[in-house]
Amino acid sequence: MKRFLKQKRNLICLCWPVGFLCYILARCNSDIAEYVFARGIYRVYGFIMSFLTGFLPFSVAEWLLILFVLALVLYPFFCIIRIVRSKEKLYTVLDSLRLLIMALGIVFLWYMIGAGTNYYRYEFAEFSGLEVKKSSVDELYGLCEELLEKTNEARAALGISDDEIFVSSMTNRERASACRDAMEKLSEQYDVLKGFYPYAKPVLFSRAMSEFNITGVYFPWTVESNVNVDVPDYSKASTTCHELSHLRGFMREDEANYIGYLACVNSDSAELKYSGYMLALIVSMNKLYDADKDKYGTLRGKYNAGVSLDLIYNSKYWHQFEDTVLSEAGEAMNDTYLKANNVTDGTRSYGRMVDLLLAERRKKVAGQNS
Repeated sequence: MKRFLKQKRNLICLCWPVGFLCYILARCNSDIAEYVFARGIYRVYGFIMSFLTGFLPFSVAEWLLILFVLALVLYPFFCIIRIVRSKEKLYTVLDSLRLLIMALGIVFLWYMIGAGTNYYRYEFAEFSGLEVKKSSVDELYGLCEELLEKTNEARAALGISDDEIFVSSMTNRERASACRDAMEKLSEQYDVLKGFYPYAKPVLFSRAMSEFNITGVYFPWTVESNVNVDVPDYSKASTTCHELSHLRGFMREDEANYIGYLACVNSDSAELKYSGYMLALIVSMNKLYDADKDKYGTLRGKYNAGVSLDLIYNSKYWHQFEDTVLSEAGEAMNDTYLKANNVTDGTRSYGRMVDLLLAERRKKVAGQNS
């Protein structure tokens, strides 16, 4: 036992208290979360890691997840074999337990550096000068009306017939490049978004992501943006920019949605503009439906035929994954993950993007009236 306790490898177990210390400091003080972690430690770590993994054309995260699951399944058998063959069975049991604790401790500390502390940083509204506050149904209706007009215009600008489902003319690589350019262009307006943007990675097992109701994943251990490329084409660009925004340390889903929207609609690509406006329109109209179904119905009848066709196709696509064990498990995991990371309303937080859109609209109206 003394030999076990004196081994230097035990120091690796300190990853646990160090990780919890990072969590406590960030949670208790947003200045520390912002300047020490988000714009300090994470900024350096994120650049190095995304630079290294960015050279690879495939998702490192995807394969690491597969290996991690295999390791979890095989490790108990490995431990049993070690214990059976060992002459010092107590030592081997303790050593096997220590290996597991050390590995999970490294994963935990690594996560806190790559994502966990960023949930407690300043909100993006502080950098954009937006004042988020309660809005009226009339304001929401006005926002939806404007977004509908812009979405219809963006669909028409694609140059395809209204009786055709939108199919992207871009390859996954071309879209990833266009989204990276869009994020770099947006960073000229917001210094906090400046930094190295690698290509977002298309996931090989994208269909499996859809089974779990997942469209994209930021992987903090490799600082990669991973995108489901099996979904309807209109949503891919906004999802890609959403995931890229996580690379700048903005982990809240409503903020990532809003940043992704801004990047798309301010880009030079007609496809990205359409994707961004579609995202904003869908989220805002869902809010209007909850607030006033009559007003929702009035606007829903004004959708461009092409927009309606894309939404019908999107509904059909996701309908095949509804109410399955995997989709419910994916939703539950995502909801639990968000709630454990200072997002009290879980997956419903995606809809809070509307608060930022309304604040943006109020700011523009105030600027026009001044």
